[in-house]
Amino acid sequence: MESAKVQSSPKPPYNNYWVGLDDLKYVPPYLKDVPETPEEMTCVTKGTWPTWLQGSFMRIGAGKYVIPLSEDGSKPPAILQHFFDGLGMLHKFTFENGQVRYISRHTAEGVVRRARREGFLSVTMFGLNANTPLKDAQDPCSALLGAQQSLWIPNGHLEPDAANLNVVPRRGMHLPKDTNPLSRGTASENPEEDEVMVFTDFNMLQVCDAETLEPKRLLTYADIDPELSGYGICAHPPKDRKLGTIYNYLISTEGIMSVFALDFKSKPVKLLWKTPLPCPPCYIHSLAMTQDYVVFIRNPLHMNISDMTRQVMEMIEYEDGETTKFFVLRKSDGQHIATFEAPNFMFFHSVNAYDYIDKSTGDVNLHVDLCSYEGDYVTYREYNLSNVLEPARPFMDATLVRYELSAVNNKADASKIRRATVAQAIPGAPMELPRIRKDMSMVPGYRYVYACAGNAGPSPGTEVTIGRYGNGIKTVQAAFFGCIGKTDWLTGKFIKWQPEDGESCPCEPVFVGRPGSTEEDDGLVLTIVIDRKGTKSILVALDGRDLKEVARADMPQVYALGPHGSFIEGSTM
Repeated sequence: MESAKVQSSPKPPYNNYWVGLDDLKYVPPYLKDVPETPEEMTCVTKGTWPTWLQGSFMRIGAGKYVIPLSEDGSKPPAILQHFFDGLGMLHKFTFENGQVRYISRHTAEGVVRRARREGFLSVTMFGLNANTPLKDAQDPCSALLGAQQSLWIPNGHLEPDAANLNVVPRRGMHLPKDTNPLSRGTASENPEEDEVMVFTDFNMLQVCDAETLEPKRLLTYADIDPELSGYGICAHPPKDRKLGTIYNYLISTEGIMSVFALDFKSKPVKLLWKTPLPCPPCYIHSLAMTQDYVVFIRNPLHMNISDMTRQVMEMIEYEDGETTKFFVLRKSDGQHIATFEAPNFMFFHSVNAYDYIDKSTGDVNLHVDLCSYEGDYVTYREYNLSNVLEPARPFMDATLVRYELSAVNNKADASKIRRATVAQAIPGAPMELPRIRKDMSMVPGYRYVYACAGNAGPSPGTEVTIGRYGNGIKTVQAAFFGCIGKTDWLTGKFIKWQPEDGESCPCEPVFVGRPGSTEEDDGLVLTIVIDRKGTKSILVALDGRDLKEVARADMPQVYALGPHGSFIEGSTM
């Protein structure tokens, strides 16, 4: 009798295996534990830092990947396995009269204390469960459920550093009175100057002292208004400074997805409107905003939480063949006025958006600019440490695409889905972590986008490789991020800055316009690189026009790679 053939499942296009302590030595320094610098210090600089640059450059990133699970070292540590999973760390550079000062602080030490006390790590984990060595060593009858879960849902009062928030610090927002007995410090009467807030892809906000960076308070949007209980939340809520409003989305416990608006200038902040969307819940990282509209772009990704022991990156499932939807809501009242769709793509970051009058029709059109990924490949799955050590294939990068939503003023039924079209794209210029000049937000005809260009791009001369290459990939010297790019919507041209002298891995570029400048690219681009040997990181300022280096400042430590930052003008806090 002939034996039946067993058809094996196709191998995913990324490596997804456990990276233990012995193999961590192959991981680049910017994806490992790094120390903090809790006492502000003056940086050694080179070049000339312009005196007009006055303010603070705040960055949030990872700080710890190896977490002890006992006080005496009797248990193996938890090892976080994904770029997104490193415990949070705040960095601040202060610029004053041509000098640069630096301070940094770990902001999730409560997570570490809880792990030591409980014997397992309880945070949300995109990658493989960091408790794997512990879980495998336990008797299944006595294994703790918490040690097996990848999606951690907190409840009750939390210490201000008892959750891992790892994305963007922003200024302002007058919060309601704090009733959490575990909070620290004193609530500020002047939060715009004295405090920063850290957002993440979860219904939680962290308040930190702007001077010392110490965590002061954890809260949820439900603490602002009970109608905002639930899940979801994007890490990049658009902020309209003129109107004094912030926009975000929420998934209720009943599975209803809504967009909401907050008045952040009111004392305390208040809910303006909340609008349910006629679509299933999904995962998104950012929204888009024009002068008069908010655009929710539904990624063809949904969260399957039927098995809480799965990696979060595997819980987020791709909907093959599903179109990507654009839901247009009016800012003034939150009314859903139009729906568009485009062939299947996904995105992390919106770049900019604006509305304008089409001269040929008199209608109001919207342009929404995104870093767009085509196909059914979910790019964050390749950010495992195992896939950094041994890339299964070249890292994927997004294409800068401008989608046009036409005649949003049309009175047709919003449930009727219209076609979104591609108005423009800049192919051949791989882009991610995009930034623009701040005062060009929502401005029709803006030109320039700055971004990281080329994941795992070449990095000549570096001694910091990103892993043990295999599977036919021939890159010898590379970095997690390759270079900084600048694109021009008007000309379609693309220029880039490649670190020299063996330096590598520039992080997200942040553009700071020169006060009083009239040219859009008249200013500085701030990024951070690691030195040739991987012993320290360097803050670099580039000319926004040609990306030539202007000045640099040495950091006393390695900057563990973090995705985002903000420049806060004026007060040096």
